[in-house]
Amino acid sequence: MLQVNDVTKHFKSSGGTVAAVDGVSFDIPNGRFASIVGSSGSGKSTLLSLLGALDAPSDGSIRVGDVEITKLSARKQVAYRRSRIGFVFQQYYLVPNLTALENVMLPLEFAGLRAKARRHRAAELLKQVGITGSKPGRRPGKLSGGEQQRVSIARALANSPELILADEPTGNLDSRNGRRIVRLLKELSRSEGTTVVVVTHDRSVAADTDMTLSMQDGRIVDGDPDPDEED
Repeated sequence: MLQVNDVTKHFKSSGGTVAAVDGVSFDIPNGRFASIVGSSGSGKSTLLSLLGALDAPSDGSIRVGDVEITKLSARKQVAYRRSRIGFVFQQYYLVPNLTALENVMLPLEFAGLRAKARRHRAAELLKQVGITGSKPGRRPGKLSGGEQQRVSIARALANSPELILADEPTGNLDSRNGRRIVRLLKELSRSEGTTVVVVTHDRSVAADTDMTLSMQDGRIVDGDPDPDEED
């Protein structure tokens, strides 16, 4: 269960203090595929960074399973992110001089797995996301955008995270590949029992999720937010 309780994030600006996230509360059960939608400046990407312990809230608490991540020290948050949270971004952030297989092996190396176990786990994950044949041995530049995003999803799954956070994962893809990525994330949330939270401005992506949270002016609102821009 992902539990967010009265979370606020303030930033200072020339005009004073701005609440990018303002008193947000919600629960997402384990294994659900959820989306956060909103227009530019609605606070959805800021909220995602708080959920992933990439930033700290000004107030409130965030709990993933039995861990209240907002109470962890900075050092423990780093360890927690590496072992319990998987990230998928609009930009794929694959290491260009490594093969697809080696990119997926990276987080496993950080986790201390032996080389043989890393290779086996990475190969299985790539197969699971449809990267087969000679493709695991190719560098990112030799893969299509959709294939690179699949590799990044396999990498996010490497350490069997409880939570996957995806920030505009279809933003650089055409509609066909975008739909494939959304279906893949949904299938993985079902098969792995992993909670997946997607930030998107695309209502067609949100329509394919189990639950949708709409954000406007830093708050969760009922109904559709004002659209159709990216954060």
